[in-house]
Amino acid sequence: MDTQDEPGGVKIEQGRTLRSGAWALLAMAALLAFVAACSTEQQTDSPQRADAPSVPAFTNIAPEALGSAYQVYNYRPGVAIFDFDRDGDQDFYLTQEAGKPNRLFRNEGGLSFVDAAASAGVEAVEQGSSGVAACDVNNDGYQDIYVGGRGVDGDGLDFRSAQTLGGELRAAYADRLYLNRGDGTFADATQSALGDAQNLRAASTVACADVDGDGWLDIFVANLIDEDFFFIGRANHPGHFNALLRNNGDGTFTDVTESAGVGGVQIWMRDQSGAPLTFTDDAGTVYEGYDPSLTDKAGNRVGDPAGSTHGAVFFDYNEDMLPDLWIANDGDFIELYRNQSSPGEIRFESVARDMGFARVGNWMGFAIGDYDADARLDVFATNTGYHLRLKPPQPHPGPDCKYHEQFWWGTCLNMLLSQNAQGTLGDVAATTDVRASALMPPASLDPANIHPAWPVPTGLSAYDFGYGATFFDMDNDGYEDLYWLGSELAAGTGPGGSVYQSAGRMLRNLGGRGFEDVTVEARLLDILGVKYDDLHKLLPDQDPVAFKVSSRYHENGKGLAHGDLNGDGFVDLIGTNSSGLDFAGDGQQFEIALGPTFVWINQPGDNHWVALRLRGRMAVDGTGSNADGIGARVYLRADLGEGVEVTQVREVKAGSSYLSMDTVELEFGLGSASVVEEVRIFWPSGRSQLLTDLPVNQTVTVTEPG
Repeated sequence: MDTQDEPGGVKIEQGRTLRSGAWALLAMAALLAFVAACSTEQQTDSPQRADAPSVPAFTNIAPEALGSAYQVYNYRPGVAIFDFDRDGDQDFYLTQEAGKPNRLFRNEGGLSFVDAAASAGVEAVEQGSSGVAACDVNNDGYQDIYVGGRGVDGDGLDFRSAQTLGGELRAAYADRLYLNRGDGTFADATQSALGDAQNLRAASTVACADVDGDGWLDIFVANLIDEDFFFIGRANHPGHFNALLRNNGDGTFTDVTESAGVGGVQIWMRDQSGAPLTFTDDAGTVYEGYDPSLTDKAGNRVGDPAGSTHGAVFFDYNEDMLPDLWIANDGDFIELYRNQSSPGEIRFESVARDMGFARVGNWMGFAIGDYDADARLDVFATNTGYHLRLKPPQPHPGPDCKYHEQFWWGTCLNMLLSQNAQGTLGDVAATTDVRASALMPPASLDPANIHPAWPVPTGLSAYDFGYGATFFDMDNDGYEDLYWLGSELAAGTGPGGSVYQSAGRMLRNLGGRGFEDVTVEARLLDILGVKYDDLHKLLPDQDPVAFKVSSRYHENGKGLAHGDLNGDGFVDLIGTNSSGLDFAGDGQQFEIALGPTFVWINQPGDNHWVALRLRGRMAVDGTGSNADGIGARVYLRADLGEGVEVTQVREVKAGSSYLSMDTVELEFGLGSASVVEEVRIFWPSGRSQLLTDLPVNQTVTVTEPG
C-alpha cells in the first residue's frame, strides 16, 4: 500500500476502499483480528500503583462566563458542544422553552463566551425546545443544528391538537433544522428540507448516523410525551412514536420510520400475575398499557401506543460497520435495534429481549465507552437508581419501576453492559466495585436503609438516579471515567419533598477494574454554592451537609455533554438543569427557580493526550464517509508508562446520552506516553487507515484516504 507523510511526521497508510462481498468480509476479518490483538495486549491485571494521582478539581465558570444567561427556562434543556464556526475551539448550544430564545455560545478563547444565537439566526423563540444535535447533514464541512420541539407545559394539549389547531402550538411542537452557512449564520431549512417529514411529536433526544452507508447523515428523533400527560393513570402510560428521517442527499429528508421498524411498540404493562393490562378502542383494537379514550383539552386522542423514549444513541455494537440504534424508554424496556440495512433499504431488527439483558425500567440516557479497557465498547444506562428500594414496593400496576421492580422483568437500578470477545452483552453493574465517597455515600450502602422487601443493591447498581451520562478520561491516565447527573423533584413526597435525590456522580476508573467515587474531590456536585474550600475544616463528627455536600441540595440535572472547551487537552463538562420546583436555602423547603447551567472546566495535569478530528471524504470530493466521520471506529495503542501498554477504542457519535451531544472530536488520555505508537481508523465507507508514531499533546485533523 502507498503511504504519505503528513505534517509532524505522521504516517498515513492509504487503505483500500471496501464496498461489499469479499472486500467486506476481508474488512470484517481484519477488524476482528485487530480487536483480538488489542485484547491480548491489555495489562488489566497489573497491580494498582501506590502513588495514585490526585483527583483533578473542576471549576464551574458558568455564572461568570455566561452572565445571567447561565440560567435557563426549560424542564428538559439540552446542550450540544461543537465548533460551529470551525475556528478550532468548541462552542455550545442550549435549549429553552417556548417564548424564550435558545442560546448559541461562541467561544472567544480565554474561557470567554458570547451568545451569538440572535445574529446566527438560531434562537427558535416560538419552539418549546428540548434535545439538540449538531450534524453536518449536507457534507459541506460545517455542522448544522437539529432542534427537537416538545410543545408547551400546562396547556392540556397534545401533538394532535398542534396538527389540527396549528399556529403557536404547532410552532412549539415542530422540530427545526438550521443549515450552517459557514459565515457564522444559519439558514432555517425546516420547510424545504423536512416538509411533510417534520416531526410534530414531543421530542427528547436527537441522534444522527449514516444508517444505510450512502455517505449522508440520517436523523433519529426520540419522542417522549407531552409533559401534561406524563404518568397519567395507573396502567395507562402513553408515549409518542419515534421518527427516523432518511437523508436523500439533495437537501431533503424522507420519514422512513415505519418501514425501518423503529417507531416503537406497545409497552409492557402487566398485573401481579403477569397478565397484560389492556384497553380497547371503538374499533375493537386492543392495546397494552395505552388507553385510547384519553383525550386532551381540545378533545383529541392523547399519545400513541408506544413507549415514552428519553434517550437514543447510535453505535455499532456488533462491529459489522453498520450503526445500531439504542433506545431508552421510560416505564418500558431498553431497545436495541440491530441495523440490517443495505443500499436502498433501511431496516432494523429489535434484538434486546432476545439477548437477555432487556428489563423494564425508567431508562433515561446512555454512555458508550470501554470501562474495562479490553478494546471493546460497553454501555452504561441510567435508571431511577436505588432510591425506591428505601420504600416498600408499589402494589398497584403503573409505569414507574417501583411497581415493575418486584418482578423478573423489571429493575430500577442503573445498568452496565459489558461486551465480551464473542460480542455478548451482560449487565455487570452489581459486580462492578465502586470505592464509596467518605463525604457523600449513597444511602443504599447502609443495608438498614433498604426496605426488607428488597434485596440490598451492590456495586455500581447501588448508585443514584440519572439522566445524562458520559464516559471520558478526566485525568488523561488512559482509562475512561464515568460521570452522570439527574434528579426529580415532587412536593409532598417525603422529607425534603424529593423523590429521587441525586447530585451527580463522578467515578474515576481504577485501571479497568472498578471505580472510585471522587465526585466531591473533583468538585462536580450538581449543586450551587458548595463550600469546597471549607471542607478541610470539617470536624470528625461534623455532617458535611453544613457545607452543602448533600444530595438534598441537588439541582434538577438533565442534559450532559463533554468537550475540551479551553483547548488544554483536558476534557471539560457542561450540565443542564430543569427550571421549576427546587430547594430553598436549607434544603428542606421549596421554591420556583430557573435551571442553572454548569460549565465545569477541568484542572490540567501532567499526563499527556491527543485529540483526533476526523474529516470524511464527502466533504472533500463527494466520495467515502460523511464529513465528520460519524460512525468511524478508532483504536489507539500507546505505552501509558511503567510498561503498561493499552489499546483504547472510541467511536465518533453525533448525539449522545440524554437531550445532548458530546463533541465529535475524539480525546485520548496517554499517561506518560511520549508518542502514540499506532492509531487505526475504520471509516464508515469501509476504508481503513493507519497512523504511526503520532506526537502527543496536540489535536490532529485526519482526512479519510481517497
